[in-house]
Parts: sequence; C-alpha cells; structure tokens
Amino acid sequence: MSPPAKHRAPQPSTPDSESSVRERVTPAPEPTAVQLPSAVPPFSSAAGRDRLEAKLKAARTVLAGLPASDDRARLLHVAIMRRDEALLDGVLSALGVLYTPSIPPPSR
Repeated sequence: MSPPAKHRAPQPSTPDSESSVRERVTPAPEPTAVQLPSAVPPFSSAAGRDRLEAKLKAARTVLAGLPASDDRARLLHVAIMRRDEALLDGVLSALGVLYTPSIPPPSR
C-alpha cells in the first residue's frame, strides 16, 4: 500500500487583509402583479367530457373493424375500458384515424 497523500490547504485567492464582509442588500419589493381576467374562458369539464366521448365513439367504430388478434385492437380495447384519452390518441393515430373534434379547442 502506498502512504496517504498529503493534504494541502487551498490557498486563498486574496489575502485576509483584503477580504471583507459586505452587508446584504435586499432589493425593493416589486409590486405584485394583478391578474386580469383572460379573454379565454377556462377549460370546462363538460367540453373535455364531450371530447372524450367523441373519441370513445370513434374508437369503438374502429375497434369493430379490427381483427381480435391485432395488438392495436387490444390496446384500443384497454384505452376504451380505462377511458384513457392519451392512449386513445396514440392508438388512433397509429391506426391512421384522423380525429376531428366537433368542439373547437380553446384558443390561446
């Protein structure tokens, strides 16, 4: 075994006589922002529910035309049972189904 390496203390970048402690300066508080009502109405749960129902309806139609042995049919069935909108979107897009929402998405 080799002997332990000697530890050297780091050299200060400035001598102690030149270092100083400064007083902490706190910035002046900024005025709080007032939230103005937006022109865009908040997302309604009814619109989201209607959008999901439309996707489920489209998914059921597509599922009826797929063979039961197709892996995408199994995924689509799971997405329908779970009411998983993200999985529905993914499987429907993989199947090439273009979903056109009847309710326009909220504009930003």
